[in-house]
Amino acid sequence: MKTGDELLFWFVSTEERFGDAVKTRWQVCTFGCALSLFFLPGSGRALPYNYPAVRYISPHGQSLGGMTIPLSEETGNALFNNPAALARNTKFRAEYLNLNLDLNSSVMGSFSTSYGVSSLGGFTSTLNSNPNKIYSAGFGNLTAVSWGGLAVGLLFQERVRAYSDGTNVNYETTSNIVPAVGYGLALARGVMRVGYSLQLVSQASGLAQSTSNSSAAYLKGISEGKGISHTASVNFVFPFAYTPTVSVVARNLFGLHYLNKGLVPRASSPSGTPSDEPMSIDAAFNFNVRISGQVKSHWYLQYKDLTSTSSMSILDKLSIGMDLSVSRSVAFRVGLNNLQFNGGIGYRSETSEINLAYYQELTPFPAISKWDTRYALQYKYFFQNVNTRDREAELQAK
Repeated sequence: MKTGDELLFWFVSTEERFGDAVKTRWQVCTFGCALSLFFLPGSGRALPYNYPAVRYISPHGQSLGGMTIPLSEETGNALFNNPAALARNTKFRAEYLNLNLDLNSSVMGSFSTSYGVSSLGGFTSTLNSNPNKIYSAGFGNLTAVSWGGLAVGLLFQERVRAYSDGTNVNYETTSNIVPAVGYGLALARGVMRVGYSLQLVSQASGLAQSTSNSSAAYLKGISEGKGISHTASVNFVFPFAYTPTVSVVARNLFGLHYLNKGLVPRASSPSGTPSDEPMSIDAAFNFNVRISGQVKSHWYLQYKDLTSTSSMSILDKLSIGMDLSVSRSVAFRVGLNNLQFNGGIGYRSETSEINLAYYQELTPFPAISKWDTRYALQYKYFFQNVNTRDREAELQAK
């Protein structure tokens, strides 16, 4: 058994530093936030429609079966899904850009005719020519900065999905703008971490129907509002080989109540405010196994909504994933959620990361209940003023 201080902050090193000026870093960070607002009229990102408490799932997480809690090395993900993990980021780290693009198989299969899916009015002719075929696209950006356990971030994401029943166009829209601030604290020499994040949620969302003409619009007739969401989490990182970690996250502490209008008005002729969101609790378990040399595996198990506040089935709540790192730069991923296999690949350098994901998702339309095959691309540009050190390898070597 290893002592607790052998586990103190997973990512700690002083081997190599970058010479970029702090002023330049903040200029790029500001650009990332501005880019999010620039794309407000665009399409969107992925949100689990039947579990609104989760506001951000990266393509990295989607390839692992919809994993959110255990991916604590990502500042933005930790801020929204596991603030206790912010305790790992004791040095300055900035994810200037975290761009996500999400398309379903209908768009990918006929991109030359379906690239205009982001504008519903101009896309109705394509929908009418392909009745009961669902087209969907999403885009988003999450800029986040952390230092000494404190993190701030700005999330923008929007997804649209539509089909024609031969007479009318049915569509779903989810659009979020969410500034957030959080803090993570390490206790017991890093064996225990606790964290909290506050999110000012501005959301326009809903299912609606429109006539098949140029006046149709994704943001017309949906609900819109804003509210404050509180997230708290605790992690237990056991000082053994394979560094097993147990995490518990409470989302929407005290509930989330939406008030009229969003931070930036999005909906046209809004139908009211989004439904209030009750508090829910998630849990996760993960561990690492070194196979040979630089080849190692990361295993993840996650169970959403222990308090059963959503309409999800048990199979939908449960996610299993494995991340196989064949080098310091390349990783292959596979996941399982609701008996549907997901997968992906990732490439990482010292300042950027690219992730590709393939996953399945149930459509929210009552008249068409089927699995929607989706493809997601994530590009991250980040800065960290110290390299990370493989603490799991050090623990196994002792």
